[in-house]
Amino acid sequence: MKRFITIFPNGTNIHLVKDVGMVPYFLQKEGYYKSSIACYERREDMGYLDNEVHGLSYYKIRRIFDNENLNIFIFLLFHLRRFDVVMFFHQSFIKTLVALFVKAITFNRVKFYFKLDANDSIKESKLAKSTGLWRRFKVYLYNKIDLISVETQSLKIFFNSNLALRVAYIPNGFDFDKLAFVNGRELTEYKENRIVLVGRIGAPEKDNLTMLKALAEIDLGGWEVEFIGPIAASFEQEIVRFFAQNPGLKSKVLFTGAVMDRNMLLSKLRRSKVFVQTSKFESFGIALLEGVSCGCYVVSTDLTPAQEIAGPYGLFFEIGNFKKLAVILQSIIDVKIHLPSEVAIISRAEQEFSWSFIAKKIHACLNS
Repeated sequence: MKRFITIFPNGTNIHLVKDVGMVPYFLQKEGYYKSSIACYERREDMGYLDNEVHGLSYYKIRRIFDNENLNIFIFLLFHLRRFDVVMFFHQSFIKTLVALFVKAITFNRVKFYFKLDANDSIKESKLAKSTGLWRRFKVYLYNKIDLISVETQSLKIFFNSNLALRVAYIPNGFDFDKLAFVNGRELTEYKENRIVLVGRIGAPEKDNLTMLKALAEIDLGGWEVEFIGPIAASFEQEIVRFFAQNPGLKSKVLFTGAVMDRNMLLSKLRRSKVFVQTSKFESFGIALLEGVSCGCYVVSTDLTPAQEIAGPYGLFFEIGNFKKLAVILQSIIDVKIHLPSEVAIISRAEQEFSWSFIAKKIHACLNS
């Protein structure tokens, strides 16, 4: 069996249950490759290797130099005979040169897969803005990579049409085996009047202040709101101020903190009816995808990845527009907006975003 490795130097335990770990894990689970992952982190600090991605091999990258690309290069040279396909995140000119060098010295035995993990800001990157011979040269080199992928259809169109760069559309996925739904009736009965937000609470790009402003204008009635994720120290004062101004919401707006137990997190998503995302930008929101896969209706800023993940099962508002967010949520609470069936939301997610389906697509692209 051929061997696949994901090289992600700054990966930590949490990355194992994101695309960094899920891609190699499912390529192995579906029988396509024997898979590994390589990071700087110590093996003993990667607890999810023993349960969430059991069977995935682990290599520790030695931090010999301050330069990450040099450390990757040395790692590749020392382990040259141990893999047949290498996966990188975030393509760069230097990483492309490293990949082409390895392909040359192995007589093209080793294949490379670059997962761009990009959002719409990449349309303003140096490569996208450059012109003339230099851009054509870089695109020429990039097109020699075996597989480059983006997570949204709109970015695929942009790269293929504007840059003549061959990229595939391969979204992130969800492990539907983690859901223990017996049937649609059980799922529907399990849902509560709950709105959930998941992420690094208070991180500037998450713009959770917009949600607090919206909540100040909403009559939650019998609904609850739960913020799940580590809370930035700089945001704690905003929370104190919010409750001081809205004391009646203390029992209805919850800040849970980080939830490391995956089953507990999925259980919370299963119980929630609405998933809110207020981000200023996102690449492909893993947390949002998890919410959709658990049957949550989406209310999000009008970001392309969110629109593609939610499809027909979401409503969108302009970044920072807390007034519009408040109107949407109040309409849901007052049943002026009727939420679709949770079963329908999950069914679409399973068809579009199953990791098993995505693993099959990656394998097909690498062997076409």
